[in-house]
Amino acid sequence: MSRQTATLRVTGVEPAPQGSKRHVGNGRMIEASKKVAPFRQAVADAVEDLYQSSGDRTKFTEAVNVDALFILPRPKSVKRLWPSKSPDLDKLCRSLNDGLSLEKYGQLIEDDGLIVQMTAEKIYGTTEDMGVIVSIELAEAPRHMMPLDFGE
Repeated sequence: MSRQTATLRVTGVEPAPQGSKRHVGNGRMIEASKKVAPFRQAVADAVEDLYQSSGDRTKFTEAVNVDALFILPRPKSVKRLWPSKSPDLDKLCRSLNDGLSLEKYGQLIEDDGLIVQMTAEKIYGTTEDMGVIVSIELAEAPRHMMPLDFGE
């Protein structure tokens, strides 16, 4: 049986993008950014908190929708409304999705391939607020059930 919904709030750590990997020899690759591991560990801690508080260690095993709000600290010199510079939103999502689905991080989602819809946003907040708020729910039937017509 699959979990139906979950909401996590990961705070106290800056969301880290999953960027490129670096080759270190003998076919081994490592994460180029040193911020990814602490971010994923914070996600794992939030997953464990969810498991502990709910008493339910059920994972998502079916298609899911994920909604993520990444809260980044505003640099002192920045006056713009949106964090429209690095880190890239898609790389933040990749890092989060791996944190939710890899076994060593608690594996709330059995596999990140189960994510069929994702809504994500990044905003500025205070250093105390930085992190990510994530809502996950089972996906309903696809909205686009009719065949696509490409005019052929």
